[in-house]
Amino acid sequence: MTQYDLAHRLVEARRQHRPIDAPPPDSLPPDAATAYAIQQAVITGLGDSTGAWKIGAKAPGGAAAGAPIPASLVLPSPARVAHDGFFRVLVELEIAFRFAEAIEPRGRAYARDEVLAKLGVVLPTIEIVDSRFSEWPNVAPLAQLADAQNNGALITGHPVAYAGLARGFDFVSPELELTFDGDSLVPDATGNPAGDPRELLVWFVNHCAAMGITIEPEWTITTGSYVGAHNVGKPGIVRGHIDGLGEVEIELT
Repeated sequence: MTQYDLAHRLVEARRQHRPIDAPPPDSLPPDAATAYAIQQAVITGLGDSTGAWKIGAKAPGGAAAGAPIPASLVLPSPARVAHDGFFRVLVELEIAFRFAEAIEPRGRAYARDEVLAKLGVVLPTIEIVDSRFSEWPNVAPLAQLADAQNNGALITGHPVAYAGLARGFDFVSPELELTFDGDSLVPDATGNPAGDPRELLVWFVNHCAAMGITIEPEWTITTGSYVGAHNVGKPGIVRGHIDGLGEVEIELT
């Protein structure tokens, strides 16, 4: 199986709404670069464009990873989507960013101060986690990376200007709430595994530059869950709130 075979299978899984078997060990993407190329090929194969990115890391300063999200799966809050339009529904409450201007690829790395100076707005998001692989979560990490890092959809709240928020807002452990039909999904301990999610943006800008991708100001860059991932097995209403950022809501029908 070539990388193009896996991209084609992932496109067909989405189009036909039929899960696929994960690639066997000898057919996995050989490296992250190949998985990232498959991500782009899937969006092209769907006839879609990039509307957002999900990025994250498992620990502060740890290796980061990301994936583009098709524009058709980026939905403004309050959103209504069919629960059975996904293979599974896990929900995460996240903080996302948009840049104030396009960021072009260049030969030298972007520094942290440069990246943060280009931030435009901050917003709350709910990510729906899904996978096109029937064996998920028992799927090799590189296959998950190729499959949009398990993204199903992204629901975006209202943007707040970063410049007015940056000094007083707690990006590491904000006050927040996430409910399903009124029942809290928030664990005892909350926090983004990556720590301050703004640090991920430096990796993201340089990752896109290395891939020759221009970052568009309308893209929403979501940066990992503060509450883990919660399985929602039936239709209902998921509401999120982050103090200082506001509400985000999705009705699963």
